[in-house]
Amino acid sequence: MASFELNQTEVGKWRRRTPRSHDLWGKTKDLIPTGHAGGMGYFLPYPIFVERAKGCWLWDVDGNRYLDLRLGDWVLIHGHCDDDIRDAVMRQMERHTQVGAPEWDCAYRVARQLVERTPSIEKVRFFASGTDANLAAIRMARAYTGRTKIAKAIGSYHGTADVLLVGHSILRDADDYIPTGVPVHAADEVIEFPYNDPDAAESILEREGHDIAAILIEPCLTAAGMIESERRFLQRLREFATRNGIVLIFDEVVTYPVAYGGAQVLFDVCPDLTTLGKAIGGGLPASAVGGRTQFMNLLEPDASAGRASLSIMSTFGGNSLSMAAGATTLQKLTPEAHEKLCALGNKAREHINALGRKYQIPLHATGLGHLVGVHWADKRVVDYATRMLDDREKIVNINLALANEGYYQTFVGVFLMSTAVGNQEIDGWLLAFERSLHTLGYVS
Repeated sequence: MASFELNQTEVGKWRRRTPRSHDLWGKTKDLIPTGHAGGMGYFLPYPIFVERAKGCWLWDVDGNRYLDLRLGDWVLIHGHCDDDIRDAVMRQMERHTQVGAPEWDCAYRVARQLVERTPSIEKVRFFASGTDANLAAIRMARAYTGRTKIAKAIGSYHGTADVLLVGHSILRDADDYIPTGVPVHAADEVIEFPYNDPDAAESILEREGHDIAAILIEPCLTAAGMIESERRFLQRLREFATRNGIVLIFDEVVTYPVAYGGAQVLFDVCPDLTTLGKAIGGGLPASAVGGRTQFMNLLEPDASAGRASLSIMSTFGGNSLSMAAGATTLQKLTPEAHEKLCALGNKAREHINALGRKYQIPLHATGLGHLVGVHWADKRVVDYATRMLDDREKIVNINLALANEGYYQTFVGVFLMSTAVGNQEIDGWLLAFERSLHTLGYVS
């Protein structure tokens, strides 16, 4: 990860605002690297330590209140401690939390809702994390095709497994193609193609098509800064996969809430398999692989004379508490809820783009639905190459200035809306965003 020069005035404000968080950070780092127990990343110059949260708000140990635009690392689509989700989990706690046998009826309710609203899904299997789901989908594609290689977009992120980490990523140095700790041979199974460039992508895929088991694609490059796909790009991938007997996998771990039925509905492109996670667990660990019956039946013994073609274990896949939370989360994620989220996201993106025009600076926004990416780049960010031209130092300092005003997010310039957020809160954030440009001296 690149180092950034932080605005020292804002760093001073942060230290005065969060002295207890700073002390606890130092204490926790003695036991936990970075002081962060897990999650997607850290915050510069150091993180807040959260004491409680409700709705779209959270409070740190110093008593500061923040509008939460991070959503528990993109998970809490209905905000913190939603009453309905809490009640569903508490009811389930009184029945059972984890069993080695099928339970009735939480997983069934989640599966039914996913099948009803997602065009590509006829059956579904549950796991615990997005990485789990993507690895399972890859194994299914390999079993189905008898091939081994995986094709994915340059700059994409699909999880922490070796085969998923190989390649170009904004999360590492540009020349770090094979991350430390990943065996060199992992790269032999990965083919990268340009994002949002259908001709170049197809040219690369044509050379390796006979060895490719799956094309794994996010309809929006989320970790790279919420870079939305072009419809024709996804359509061409679908057409190429069909012609060459390749399994097309949509990674909708992050993007599923952008529309009722996921981004695949928004783009009208139907994958063979879909991986889901984050929001579908309502704040508890849950992920899934869904797809057409011919693929999902690889896991079904009754479809293969009593012995499944493929066996994939997941101890916490379909955990009862996660499914109880997920069933309620999806029930509340109605078409109207999606419309609200999309309206908030559009409002944020339009306002940020307007700020760029107003001050004649290369500030602009990307994303879909409730996903907002903010960039400072002369060329509009549409792929990995243009994303690498982004002035991330400016974005990091804008985020720090916003945090000092009570707006919480990751430090990489991505912001997410929840159904707990309203226009008033977003208006406040957008005004603070404009103030930050003046505070930091980026505009006069």
